Amino acid sequence: MMSQTGGQKRYGLFMLATFLLLLGGVAMFLGLHNFAIRGLAAVCLIVSAYLVRISTPRARPTLGNATGQGRDANTADAGTKERPSRPIWTVGVVSLLLVGGSSFYLYLDALHGYHDVLPVYLFAAAALVCALVWSYIIGSRLR
Repeated sequence: MMSQTGGQKRYGLFMLATFLLLLGGVAMFLGLHNFAIRGLAAVCLIVSAYLVRISTPRARPTLGNATGQGRDANTADAGTKERPSRPIWTVGVVSLLLVGGSSFYLYLDALHGYHDVLPVYLFAAAALVCALVWSYIIGSRLR
């Protein structure tokens, strides 16, 4: 009975998260020129991500098996976390340097009146790569 209500709560939270994600996406699209609507849409998207995170089930520990191994066998694997390798760290540092360089290039273009579109695309691409690489690094460090 208890696990059934827990499953229903998780399902309800996931459905609420999906609704908030759709609501936030529509509000972002419709409120392109309104700061208040975009701000509320951003809050909806953040709350949606939080609700998805708390609604996902976690691995349950087992009581044991026929060989006598119990919880200790499951926690032994927890100490062998896979850490980011040296090339991933190198890509992360290079991506930070690319964001800095593209930001400077964007600043130089701003001084001359924003006549080129290339600095904007370079900055956006570098920021996206940097966000993806560093989210992987931080996520793998927190596991």
